[in-house]
Amino acid sequence: MVEVGDYALRVRVAGEGPPVILDCGGAGQGLGAWGTALEQALADRATVVTYDRAGVGGSGGRQTGDVTAMADDLHRLVNAMDLPLPATFVGWSFGALVTQVHAARYPDDVAGLVFVDPTVAGTPPGFAFAQRLSFALAPKLLRLRAAFGGGNAQALRELAVTLAGMRQAMAEAEKARAEPGLPRVPIRVITAGKRPRMPRSQLDYLTADHRALAGEAPLGRVVVAEKASHQVPFEQPELIADAVGELLRSTPPEVAG
Repeated sequence: MVEVGDYALRVRVAGEGPPVILDCGGAGQGLGAWGTALEQALADRATVVTYDRAGVGGSGGRQTGDVTAMADDLHRLVNAMDLPLPATFVGWSFGALVTQVHAARYPDDVAGLVFVDPTVAGTPPGFAFAQRLSFALAPKLLRLRAAFGGGNAQALRELAVTLAGMRQAMAEAEKARAEPGLPRVPIRVITAGKRPRMPRSQLDYLTADHRALAGEAPLGRVVVAEKASHQVPFEQPELIADAVGELLRSTPPEVAG
Protein backbone atom coordinates (compact mmCIF):
# COMPACT_ATOMS: atom_id res chain seq x y z
CA MET A 1 0.00 0.00 0.00
CA VAL A 2 1.49 3.35 -1.08
CA GLU A 3 0.27 6.59 0.46
CA VAL A 4 -0.77 9.20 -2.11
CA GLY A 5 -2.26 11.75 0.28
CA ASP A 6 -5.28 10.93 2.42
CA TYR A 7 -5.42 7.33 1.20
CA ALA A 8 -3.21 4.55 -0.13
CA LEU A 9 -3.18 2.67 -3.43
CA ARG A 10 -2.55 -1.06 -3.66
CA VAL A 11 0.54 -1.71 -5.79
CA ARG A 12 2.42 -4.74 -7.08
CA VAL A 13 6.06 -4.51 -8.15
CA ALA A 14 7.92 -7.21 -10.07
CA GLY A 15 11.28 -7.47 -11.80
CA GLU A 16 14.28 -5.18 -11.93
CA GLY A 17 15.42 -2.46 -14.29
CA PRO A 18 13.92 0.75 -15.67
CA PRO A 19 10.35 1.32 -14.44
CA VAL A 20 7.33 0.41 -16.57
CA ILE A 21 3.92 1.40 -15.19
CA LEU A 22 0.83 -0.47 -16.40
CA ASP A 23 -2.50 1.38 -16.33
CA CYS A 24 -5.47 -0.93 -16.83
CA GLY A 25 -8.91 -0.65 -18.40
CA GLY A 26 -12.18 0.83 -17.24
CA ALA A 27 -12.87 -1.25 -14.13
CA GLY A 28 -9.73 0.21 -12.55
CA GLN A 29 -8.40 -3.00 -10.99
CA GLY A 30 -4.88 -3.23 -12.29
CA LEU A 31 -3.59 -6.14 -10.23
CA GLY A 32 -4.25 -9.28 -12.23
CA ALA A 33 -5.95 -7.41 -15.06
CA TRP A 34 -3.00 -7.66 -17.44
CA GLY A 35 -2.41 -11.41 -17.26
CA THR A 36 0.65 -13.21 -15.95
CA ALA A 37 2.25 -13.78 -19.39
CA LEU A 38 2.70 -10.08 -20.06
CA GLU A 39 3.84 -9.16 -16.57
CA GLN A 40 6.39 -11.98 -16.54
CA ALA A 41 7.73 -11.03 -19.96
CA LEU A 42 8.16 -7.40 -18.88
CA ALA A 43 9.66 -8.32 -15.51
CA ASP A 44 12.56 -9.97 -17.35
CA ARG A 45 13.72 -6.53 -18.51
CA ALA A 46 12.10 -3.89 -16.26
CA THR A 47 10.61 -3.00 -12.89
CA VAL A 48 6.92 -3.55 -13.57
CA VAL A 49 4.38 -1.60 -11.51
CA THR A 50 0.66 -2.40 -11.54
CA TYR A 51 -1.89 -0.76 -9.26
CA ASP A 52 -5.57 -0.42 -8.40
CA ARG A 53 -7.04 3.05 -8.86
CA ALA A 54 -8.50 4.90 -5.88
CA GLY A 55 -11.61 3.29 -4.44
CA VAL A 56 -11.16 0.19 -6.60
CA GLY A 57 -9.95 -3.32 -5.79
CA GLY A 58 -7.69 -3.14 -2.77
CA SER A 59 -7.02 0.61 -2.89
CA GLY A 60 -8.35 3.20 -0.48
CA GLY A 61 -10.02 6.49 -1.26
CA ARG A 62 -13.15 7.10 -3.31
CA GLN A 63 -13.63 5.94 -6.88
CA THR A 64 -14.08 8.77 -9.33
CA GLY A 65 -15.08 9.09 -12.97
CA ASP A 66 -12.75 12.09 -13.36
CA VAL A 67 -9.83 11.03 -15.55
CA THR A 68 -7.77 14.08 -14.53
CA ALA A 69 -8.06 13.01 -10.89
CA MET A 70 -6.88 9.52 -11.91
CA ALA A 71 -3.91 11.05 -13.74
CA ASP A 72 -3.02 13.14 -10.67
CA ASP A 73 -3.16 9.98 -8.53
CA LEU A 74 -0.80 8.26 -10.97
CA HIS A 75 1.66 11.14 -10.70
CA ARG A 76 1.54 11.07 -6.89
CA LEU A 77 1.99 7.29 -6.92
CA VAL A 78 5.15 7.14 -9.05
CA ASN A 79 6.69 9.94 -7.01
CA ALA A 80 5.72 8.41 -3.64
CA MET A 81 7.37 5.15 -4.73
CA ASP A 82 10.64 6.99 -5.45
CA LEU A 83 10.82 5.37 -8.87
CA PRO A 84 13.61 6.63 -11.12
CA LEU A 85 11.88 8.96 -13.55
CA PRO A 86 11.13 9.41 -16.38
CA ALA A 87 9.46 6.02 -16.85
CA THR A 88 7.60 4.14 -19.58
CA PHE A 89 3.80 4.14 -19.20
CA VAL A 90 1.52 1.55 -20.78
CA GLY A 91 -2.20 2.27 -20.97
CA TRP A 92 -4.75 -0.29 -22.11
CA SER A 93 -8.26 0.67 -23.23
CA PHE A 94 -9.60 3.33 -20.82
CA GLY A 95 -6.18 3.34 -19.16
CA ALA A 96 -4.83 4.97 -22.31
CA LEU A 97 -6.99 8.02 -21.56
CA VAL A 98 -5.49 8.17 -18.07
CA THR A 99 -1.93 7.90 -19.36
CA GLN A 100 -2.56 10.53 -22.07
CA VAL A 101 -3.85 13.06 -19.55
CA HIS A 102 -1.07 12.15 -17.11
CA ALA A 103 1.61 12.57 -19.80
CA ALA A 104 0.24 15.95 -20.85
CA ARG A 105 0.06 17.20 -17.26
CA TYR A 106 3.35 15.70 -16.05
CA PRO A 107 5.70 15.37 -19.05
CA ASP A 108 8.77 15.06 -16.82
CA ASP A 109 7.42 11.72 -15.54
CA VAL A 110 7.42 10.18 -19.00
CA ALA A 111 10.18 8.58 -21.09
CA GLY A 112 7.91 6.61 -23.45
CA LEU A 113 4.27 5.69 -24.04
CA VAL A 114 2.64 2.46 -25.20
CA PHE A 115 -1.10 2.55 -25.84
CA VAL A 116 -2.83 -0.83 -26.11
CA ASP A 117 -6.03 -0.64 -28.20
CA PRO A 118 -6.78 2.73 -26.63
CA THR A 119 -10.24 4.15 -26.10
CA VAL A 120 -10.69 6.98 -28.59
CA ALA A 121 -10.54 10.60 -27.52
CA GLY A 122 -13.12 13.19 -28.48
CA THR A 123 -16.61 12.43 -29.79
CA PRO A 124 -17.02 9.54 -32.25
CA PRO A 125 -19.49 9.97 -35.12
CA GLY A 126 -23.12 9.08 -34.60
CA PHE A 127 -26.27 10.58 -33.22
CA ALA A 128 -25.44 12.63 -30.13
CA PHE A 129 -28.69 11.59 -28.44
CA ALA A 130 -27.94 7.90 -28.99
CA GLN A 131 -24.47 8.33 -27.51
CA ARG A 132 -25.77 10.12 -24.43
CA LEU A 133 -28.42 7.45 -23.99
CA SER A 134 -25.96 4.55 -24.27
CA PHE A 135 -23.51 6.06 -21.77
CA ALA A 136 -26.38 6.77 -19.38
CA LEU A 137 -28.02 3.37 -19.77
CA ALA A 138 -24.93 1.13 -19.61
CA PRO A 139 -23.99 2.05 -16.00
CA LYS A 140 -27.58 1.38 -14.86
CA LEU A 141 -27.55 -2.05 -16.49
CA LEU A 142 -24.21 -2.89 -14.90
CA ARG A 143 -25.44 -1.87 -11.46
CA LEU A 144 -28.57 -3.97 -12.00
CA ARG A 145 -26.44 -7.02 -12.86
CA ALA A 146 -24.25 -6.35 -9.82
CA ALA A 147 -27.34 -6.29 -7.59
CA PHE A 148 -27.85 -9.99 -8.30
CA GLY A 149 -24.47 -10.70 -6.71
CA GLY A 150 -21.82 -13.06 -8.00
CA GLY A 151 -18.05 -12.99 -7.95
CA ASN A 152 -17.80 -10.07 -10.36
CA ALA A 153 -20.38 -7.79 -8.67
CA GLN A 154 -17.75 -5.38 -7.35
CA ALA A 155 -16.01 -5.14 -10.73
CA LEU A 156 -19.37 -4.40 -12.40
CA ARG A 157 -20.10 -1.58 -9.97
CA GLU A 158 -16.62 -0.14 -10.51
CA LEU A 159 -16.99 -0.31 -14.29
CA ALA A 160 -20.36 1.44 -14.01
CA VAL A 161 -18.71 4.47 -12.40
CA THR A 162 -16.13 4.63 -15.19
CA LEU A 163 -18.74 4.39 -17.95
CA ALA A 164 -20.85 7.10 -16.34
CA GLY A 165 -17.92 9.49 -16.81
CA MET A 166 -16.73 8.11 -20.15
CA ARG A 167 -17.86 10.97 -22.40
CA GLN A 168 -16.16 13.48 -20.12
CA ALA A 169 -13.00 11.35 -19.96
CA MET A 170 -12.81 11.18 -23.76
CA ALA A 171 -13.24 14.95 -23.93
CA GLU A 172 -10.51 15.49 -21.32
CA ALA A 173 -8.07 13.34 -23.30
CA GLU A 174 -8.86 15.24 -26.50
CA LYS A 175 -8.26 18.55 -24.73
CA ALA A 176 -5.00 17.32 -23.17
CA ARG A 177 -3.67 16.21 -26.56
CA ALA A 178 -4.53 19.60 -28.05
CA GLU A 179 -3.24 21.71 -25.16
CA PRO A 180 -0.66 21.32 -23.70
CA GLY A 181 -0.11 18.21 -25.85
CA LEU A 182 1.77 15.00 -25.18
CA PRO A 183 5.53 15.13 -24.50
CA ARG A 184 7.81 14.44 -27.45
CA VAL A 185 8.70 10.91 -26.38
CA PRO A 186 8.60 7.60 -28.29
CA ILE A 187 5.04 6.33 -28.75
CA ARG A 188 3.67 2.96 -29.86
CA VAL A 189 -0.05 2.37 -30.46
CA ILE A 190 -1.05 -1.29 -30.58
CA THR A 191 -4.41 -1.64 -32.29
CA ALA A 192 -6.56 -4.77 -32.38
CA GLY A 193 -6.68 -6.63 -35.68
CA LYS A 194 -10.00 -8.35 -34.90
CA ARG A 195 -12.87 -5.90 -34.49
CA PRO A 196 -16.52 -6.50 -33.62
CA ARG A 197 -18.96 -5.32 -36.23
CA MET A 198 -19.49 -1.56 -36.06
CA PRO A 199 -20.60 1.23 -38.42
CA ARG A 200 -17.95 2.13 -40.95
CA SER A 201 -17.83 5.73 -39.75
CA GLN A 202 -16.99 4.61 -36.20
CA LEU A 203 -14.30 2.21 -37.42
CA ASP A 204 -12.76 4.98 -39.53
CA TYR A 205 -12.82 7.33 -36.54
CA LEU A 206 -11.11 4.73 -34.34
CA THR A 207 -8.44 4.05 -36.96
CA ALA A 208 -7.81 7.76 -37.50
CA ASP A 209 -7.57 8.42 -33.76
CA HIS A 210 -5.02 5.65 -33.26
CA ARG A 211 -2.94 7.03 -36.13
CA ALA A 212 -3.20 10.55 -34.76
CA LEU A 213 -2.11 9.34 -31.33
CA ALA A 214 0.98 7.69 -32.81
CA GLY A 215 1.57 10.90 -34.78
CA GLU A 216 2.01 12.84 -31.53
CA ALA A 217 5.65 11.67 -31.61
CA PRO A 218 8.21 12.15 -34.42
CA LEU A 219 8.89 8.41 -34.51
CA GLY A 220 5.47 7.22 -33.33
CA ARG A 221 4.14 4.03 -34.87
CA VAL A 222 0.93 1.99 -35.03
CA VAL A 223 1.33 -1.78 -34.59
CA VAL A 224 -1.56 -4.04 -35.61
CA ALA A 225 -2.21 -7.06 -33.38
CA GLU A 226 -3.45 -9.22 -36.25
CA LYS A 227 -4.45 -12.18 -34.04
CA ALA A 228 -6.03 -10.22 -31.20
CA SER A 229 -9.31 -8.62 -30.30
CA HIS A 230 -9.46 -5.86 -27.67
CA GLN A 231 -7.92 -8.41 -25.27
CA VAL A 232 -4.41 -7.86 -26.62
CA PRO A 233 -2.61 -8.47 -23.27
CA PHE A 234 -4.03 -12.00 -23.21
CA GLU A 235 -4.08 -12.84 -26.93
CA GLN A 236 -0.79 -11.27 -28.13
CA PRO A 237 1.12 -10.18 -25.02
CA GLU A 238 4.42 -10.50 -26.88
CA LEU A 239 3.55 -7.46 -29.02
CA ILE A 240 3.24 -5.30 -25.92
CA ALA A 241 6.45 -6.70 -24.42
CA ASP A 242 8.30 -6.09 -27.69
CA ALA A 243 6.99 -2.51 -27.95
CA VAL A 244 8.05 -1.75 -24.38
CA GLY A 245 11.45 -3.34 -24.99
CA GLU A 246 11.92 -1.25 -28.12
CA LEU A 247 11.17 1.94 -26.22
CA LEU A 248 13.49 0.98 -23.36
CA ARG A 249 16.32 0.37 -25.82
CA SER A 250 15.68 3.70 -27.55
CA THR A 251 15.77 5.74 -24.32
CA PRO A 252 19.09 7.60 -23.96
CA PRO A 253 21.07 6.62 -20.84
CA GLU A 254 20.84 10.14 -19.36
CA VAL A 255 17.03 10.00 -19.65
CA ALA A 256 16.76 6.50 -18.23
CA GLY A 257 18.70 7.72 -15.20
